[in-house]
Amino acid sequence: MRGWWRLTRARLRRRARRIVGVLALLTVAAVLLVWARLTRGFNSDLLLNIGAAVVMVALSYAVFDPIFEELRRSRVEEHPSFDHDEFSDHVAGAVDLVAVMDTGNHMLEGTSRGRFLTAVRTALGNGATVRVLLLDPDSAAADQRAEEIRPVDVRRVIQDNLRHLNDFAGALDAGTLTRFQVRIYDASPSIQMFRWDDKALISFFPIGIRASAAPHLEVYLSSPLGDFVQGRFDDLWRHPSTRPLSDYITVPITVFHEDTPLRNCGVHFVIVDGDCFIDGAPMVDQLTDHGTGSLEIVSGNPLTIDGRLGQTFRLARVDGDSVPDRTAVLGMFDAKYGPRQVDGPGRARLAMRLVPRRDEYGLT
Repeated sequence: MRGWWRLTRARLRRRARRIVGVLALLTVAAVLLVWARLTRGFNSDLLLNIGAAVVMVALSYAVFDPIFEELRRSRVEEHPSFDHDEFSDHVAGAVDLVAVMDTGNHMLEGTSRGRFLTAVRTALGNGATVRVLLLDPDSAAADQRAEEIRPVDVRRVIQDNLRHLNDFAGALDAGTLTRFQVRIYDASPSIQMFRWDDKALISFFPIGIRASAAPHLEVYLSSPLGDFVQGRFDDLWRHPSTRPLSDYITVPITVFHEDTPLRNCGVHFVIVDGDCFIDGAPMVDQLTDHGTGSLEIVSGNPLTIDGRLGQTFRLARVDGDSVPDRTAVLGMFDAKYGPRQVDGPGRARLAMRLVPRRDEYGLT
């Protein structure tokens, strides 16, 4: 809200300057015309003509300046490629809204990441809201995009992006965190958008190269093209299949033993070939006391397994003879969450497969 007021005040200041300019010109014109009335001969005619000309300038400025401003705002400026540093500078100066819509965000890779996240932190300090909308790395659309820009591993790029965004969010205070919003969409990517306040860089997704290397159009959001792209962003942001970053990072579960709840916790998870695997480390005490066979897992968010939504599961251990085996599954966890430090805090990962209860699906 504070950022919105700042942006509104800036627009009001521009309008106020226009009004002051018109009034100043009219004042000058009035002085000249009065002076012309008090004189005679050539000087009177000269002052009268100058005064009339100033009145015409003031009226022309009042009428045409808003038109020129609107034409300027409708102008589209083309950039041959994406300038990472320039966009970070724009983000750092934002006071209202920063919005990114992409598959995997190149601003969160390599040397650009540090400067971009610093700019995001500055924008949040300015009172701006930051919204990031990235493609679901487990979606069919991510696989399709990977086919288009081989050998780029699109899934791994998005996973890395989301991990860095989650780490960044974890370092924010509670008040600032409400204005840093990351969501994941599951749809065919059509447009890439990088917005700061009332302007944005937009591009489409070319075949064979990443969008960051393609030309970008710089537009005002108030223009028809800018309004169209912002509408696409808003539609995806609000779509029922779009989920917050927290749903991608953890799934809330309740561990039951003979219908008795033992523990509520959030666990890390990965989807591999339609199967869901969780990191059972947070419930290792329950596993030690009761084993896997007598425990039941109820998911706080329905999980899609074998094409069906389910909430109640049994547990199965993952070992060297499983398909996929323990090494492959742990590699998936490393790709999504980063390698677990052997000597770091916390317990080692414990890969467990969720097996849907057959009676939940009405099967025998």
